[in-house]
Amino acid sequence: MIQYMEDYRYLLKSRPRTFQHGDYHVGNLVVSSVGQLGVIDFNRGDYGDPWEEFNRITWDAGLSPSFASGRIHGYFNGEEVPESFFRLMALYIASNQISSIHWAIPFGDQEVQGMLERAREVLGWYDGFRSCIPNWYQPVTD
Repeated sequence: MIQYMEDYRYLLKSRPRTFQHGDYHVGNLVVSSVGQLGVIDFNRGDYGDPWEEFNRITWDAGLSPSFASGRIHGYFNGEEVPESFFRLMALYIASNQISSIHWAIPFGDQEVQGMLERAREVLGWYDGFRSCIPNWYQPVTD
């Protein structure tokens, strides 16, 4: 994971910046009693690379690879997803896995173990980061 980050951090140079939610994943989506979708938990909002917003897609993929793939397809309007997106998403996910372990420490060993398990799962999805496309990704089909 760290080697992947070192090898591809150059991709961060000159990336666009926009406002982002900062914690966008299925756990922060709610459906109202009339069926409207809403997003909650904006306390991590900031400015950054719009593709960084996919760094927590691991939570979506863990519950529904189809939903996670659909998020990507929706972002790219069903068009072909550029390899550069997958390389950057993998970089952001790798970084997030490492920082999540540290984040979990104040919440106790059970939370730390959960983050370690998620990191192991992510390593599997990316074949030890030999691939930049996670194995749960389902490409758009005609």
